[in-house]
Amino acid sequence: MTFSTYASKLSNLKTNVAMFHGPNNLVVEEREFSQDKNESVVKVNACAVCGYDARVYRNGHKKVKAPLILGHEICAEVLQDIHVPDGILRSGTRIAISPIIPCLDCKFCHRHQYNLCNDLREIGSTVDGGFAGYLKIPKEIIKIGGLVRVPDNLKNEEVALLEPLACCLNGFSQLGEIDPESSILIIGDGAIGLTHLQLAKRLYHTKTAVVGKIGSRIQKAKSMGADEAFMFGSETIDDVLNFTDGYGSDIIIVATSNPDALNLATKVASKNSKINLFSGFSNDHGFAPDPNWIHYNQVSIIGSFSSTPKMLQKAATLASDGTIDLSKIITHRYSLNEIKQAVLATEEFRGLRAVIDAF
Repeated sequence: MTFSTYASKLSNLKTNVAMFHGPNNLVVEEREFSQDKNESVVKVNACAVCGYDARVYRNGHKKVKAPLILGHEICAEVLQDIHVPDGILRSGTRIAISPIIPCLDCKFCHRHQYNLCNDLREIGSTVDGGFAGYLKIPKEIIKIGGLVRVPDNLKNEEVALLEPLACCLNGFSQLGEIDPESSILIIGDGAIGLTHLQLAKRLYHTKTAVVGKIGSRIQKAKSMGADEAFMFGSETIDDVLNFTDGYGSDIIIVATSNPDALNLATKVASKNSKINLFSGFSNDHGFAPDPNWIHYNQVSIIGSFSSTPKMLQKAATLASDGTIDLSKIITHRYSLNEIKQAVLATEEFRGLRAVIDAF
């Protein structure tokens, strides 16, 4: 099929999209689809609803200029051969997509730290995302190897969760070498917290506890291998200290945007510990740790953001070989016409991850 024939076929398509027009204004509408010669287009097979999507829907975000299609946790299918750094993605190939769009010119891009690009754009935040039948892939993503082939044994909805798994891998990469004797505390009992739990237990074999607020998720954490799982409350500090023989946790991963988690982290951190702020927070978080406490206890507070294509490739391997079971994270499936229900389920902490898998 020549490009002109292929592009003409796509140009005649009308596809449904979930268009974000502003806070509390998300509309499923029909859109005509077109393609320029320098663009690559893929068919979306599944797109998961991230907590970020729910927060943008409710409150907007400084990065998001409406109208825009949200969604960045994507499984897609190649429609026309795409030349990538390691070969050719043939038509029909299923892929996971790294949503970061780097400038390729700054010092971070030169170091292949594309997630830290000084002029970063992102699918589902600054360009249209995956809550649509088709998706245009920026050329920068192709150049950095951001289209990752996925094994046949992964379902579409599992492929969609490779992106958040890659982000969790990036978080662990910031922690340095992890001693199996370390204790890890994960604050947050959602999809991200329980993905961190699987990594802690299956890659690092550490003594790991989870703190959360939803009873069903606490039980899920226990069933997924947590050594302990605590409900957040007045006794949480004592619970964690007892769990760590009074020392506090060596590694704390804050996998929730609830600001209460920040203060809890400082109260249960061991000397020489590391606290990873995985989640983003609103500006009124009120977090102001005592610098002397940090200094005299040799505590490191670090952050992690997004991931790189190499981590997405590693995520695909870990999910394919069974090291990480992403099927345990998926609890709700919706069609695109049910996008508001999916966002509401996410916002109300029902289940873990909701996935749109019918377009």
